[in-house]
Amino acid sequence: MAAKTGTWLILLGGFVVFVGLCFIPAAFGPSPEKSYLGAGFAIFATGALLAATGLYVKARTLAGLTPVAASANAKRSRKASCDRCGKNEPAVQCRVHQIHLCSDCLSEHYDFRSCAYIPSTRRAASAHAAGA
Repeated sequence: MAAKTGTWLILLGGFVVFVGLCFIPAAFGPSPEKSYLGAGFAIFATGALLAATGLYVKARTLAGLTPVAASANAKRSRKASCDRCGKNEPAVQCRVHQIHLCSDCLSEHYDFRSCAYIPSTRRAASAHAAGA
C-alpha cells in the first residue's frame, strides 16, 4: 500500500515540477512579469519536495525498516568494552591488530616491535569530563 502511495507522490511531484517550470517562460517572455518567477520557483520546490517524499516513502517500504525512533534507543544503553576481555572500558587501540584494549589486557598484549597504540575513540564520556 505504501509503495503505491510513494509512486503516486512521485508522479504528483513530477507534475507539479512541470507546472512550476511552465511559469518560467512567462517571467522572461516579451512582456516579462517578474512576480511569476517567484511563484514558479515556489511551485517547482513544492513539486520537488513531493517527489522526494514519495521516493522516501517507497524506499522505506522496500527496505522494511522500523521507524528511526524505535531502533535508536535499542543500542544506546550498551557500554563500550575491551575487545579482549569484554569487562573494562578500553584505554588504547592497537593499530596493527585493530583491537581496543583495557589497561589490564594491554600488559599482556604489549609488543614494542610490532604494535602501535593510540588512545581509544570508543571510550564512554565520564561525568567529570562532561562537566568540564
